[in-house]
Amino acid sequence: MSWRTVVITKPAKLELRLNYLVVRSIDHVEKISLTELGALVIETLQVSITGSLISALLAQEIRIIICDEHHDPQGEILPYYGCHDCSRKIQMQMGWQETTKKLLWQQIIRQKIMNQRKTLAYFCSDATDAVARLAQYETQVEIGDATHRESLAAKEYFPALLGKGFTRAAETAQNAALNYGYQIIISIFSREIKIAGYLTELGIFHDSQHNHFNLSSDLMEPWRPVVDAFVREKEWEQFAVEEKHMMQRLVTQEVTFRGQKQSVPNAIRMYVNSVFQALNHDDISQVHFFNHEL
Repeated sequence: MSWRTVVITKPAKLELRLNYLVVRSIDHVEKISLTELGALVIETLQVSITGSLISALLAQEIRIIICDEHHDPQGEILPYYGCHDCSRKIQMQMGWQETTKKLLWQQIIRQKIMNQRKTLAYFCSDATDAVARLAQYETQVEIGDATHRESLAAKEYFPALLGKGFTRAAETAQNAALNYGYQIIISIFSREIKIAGYLTELGIFHDSQHNHFNLSSDLMEPWRPVVDAFVREKEWEQFAVEEKHMMQRLVTQEVTFRGQKQSVPNAIRMYVNSVFQALNHDDISQVHFFNHEL
């Protein structure tokens, strides 16, 4: 399994040579085997990249993430074809049963709130009341989260974890870090969904006409606390280039999935595939979540 994330931060020319990514800068040339590469993040606008390299990266299912002038992810390049039977899978996706989707959303939100509770209990020993309320909300999630336990949990969780008065709308280093980390995770989900042959645009809950990643947004919800824990641990007062580079370490972390240690990308792949099995067979018991250990 490819595992390295390469971040290009300085002016360079990127090209392909004998299945190696070749990075040519003014005073240095570096070669990296594509077999080791999981993602290429282009963080500077002063980069040229050859068509042959882009084609090879797409053929080997390596994510290509493009950042803007503020070093924030702006978009990514994904292959059109992730499997040999994409048309059949898209037809199956369009036929997923509403009841099954609502049952899945119930499980996703329960798992998300449970992971939030674990994160809060680990970092904030004095937040016992908030932890208890999260545990209560976790048991109260109904089919399709009809009573909005996810929203209620968020109102308890974030101020308790990141400070009284904290809101997700504020322009703070913490929010910038959270948003950046969520973008990293959602890009992995988008890649795995495309590789499996499904459309990221067709979600099970999110359905915005302006969101190309509705399904990615749905499935990544239980993984948000992984980012939250990373940000809470760092306690950054600013979020600049160095901090963004540190956030890339998210993908090298390990989690427990079905009793075994897996890298974050590996665990996401297995989770996504289990979700598709569940939806295609109308059997939510086939969904497997990772164990959020701190």
